[in-house]
Amino acid sequence: MTTSAVAATARSVDVVTVPTDAAGMTDGGMLPPAGSVVIYVGDASAPSWRRLREAALRGDWQAVRDTPVPERPAPGAELVAASRYFDLLCAGHALVRDLALPRGYAFRTLTFPYTGGPLQDTDFRIVEHTDRGVPEVESTYLLMRRAPELTPLERRLLECVSPDERHVHMGTREPCQTITTMDIITDRIRDAANDAVREKHARAGFARGESATELSAAEIEEIVGETGGPAASVAGLLAMRRRHFRL
Repeated sequence: MTTSAVAATARSVDVVTVPTDAAGMTDGGMLPPAGSVVIYVGDASAPSWRRLREAALRGDWQAVRDTPVPERPAPGAELVAASRYFDLLCAGHALVRDLALPRGYAFRTLTFPYTGGPLQDTDFRIVEHTDRGVPEVESTYLLMRRAPELTPLERRLLECVSPDERHVHMGTREPCQTITTMDIITDRIRDAANDAVREKHARAGFARGESATELSAAEIEEIVGETGGPAASVAGLLAMRRRHFRL
């Protein structure tokens, strides 16, 4: 998972679950948007970071929201690491590697899309690199997750994902982006299924519509099924979605 087991140290990370409605609090500041997981790393000695971390741990969403967003580094600025480099893992899979708190910052964040699927707090782990010299600051970590608003059907579908593949509930880091890859894939497969089934019943066959251009002919056949037979089940469509999501 990292360059060397000897040169890496596992660190605990506090995980805070933010209610989807954030207890009625409007979005803004450092409050994670619905459908996201945000990793925070901060200078353990910085008062502003301690206040934010303590507010999150006690569930004071207004204080979290009212915390000012750190300014972005100026274009071309040299981002010298003040903390140790670290990796973030989810269910044994690396979400991102070689992050570090830049010199002069109390804290920084990185946002990941989140489907709202079942994940345990213990699924998240920080692994610090310990072979890159002595850091300037001691860093602490916090992870806040906030599920999107889901229908009962969507919740049941997400629960069908194999526990061995639960890391797919986390998308690739995309700051300020809460639409997951799984949403896009699901939409494409749904549109392809609708188009193909409509063509099947109208012409006793199938054809690829414009919305199905991302799917192969074999996948369209899998969705539609044999002429006169049933189309793919929900479980089959879910399996296809998982295959695409891993690509």
